[in-house]
Amino acid sequence: MKTGIIIGILVVIGIIYFVSRNKSGTNKNIQVAKQIQLAELESVMTQLLDGKMEYDFFGITSDGIDCIYFADNNGKINIEFEVMTNDQKPYVEKITSFANKNNYNLVKTTYGNKPHYSDLKEAPVYKFELNADKYKATEIGTEIMTKIFNKNGTTKFDVVP
Repeated sequence: MKTGIIIGILVVIGIIYFVSRNKSGTNKNIQVAKQIQLAELESVMTQLLDGKMEYDFFGITSDGIDCIYFADNNGKINIEFEVMTNDQKPYVEKITSFANKNNYNLVKTTYGNKPHYSDLKEAPVYKFELNADKYKATEIGTEIMTKIFNKNGTTKFDVVP
């Protein structure tokens, strides 16, 4: 009788172990983007320059259209806008005008990414060659989001790779 009770207890413990192990393992691959507001952009810039980001760049976006990237270029930051969708195309003129008005060097390039439209094989990238420190890059990034994309200090942005 004692042997039956011991076996029963061991079976229950085994079942609990395997069920709890399976449950804890199912959520490991779910990733959620970190969200920030523009006031927190400088701290993410610091992480970038300190090498604490997954890549040597990061982007912010609130809706997938207003996606701008901050790229570490040997301790200096450049800002980029890659036109991946038709919804982003109207902003090219605004980006160009903003760069001209502020005397920023804007270079059109590509990384070979395929856009989600058919008139180009590779998505164009508009790169502000600023070689800015984190303070100036934060200031310009904030201006781009507020003046070009009409976002504000309460807008939540996903931090994307």
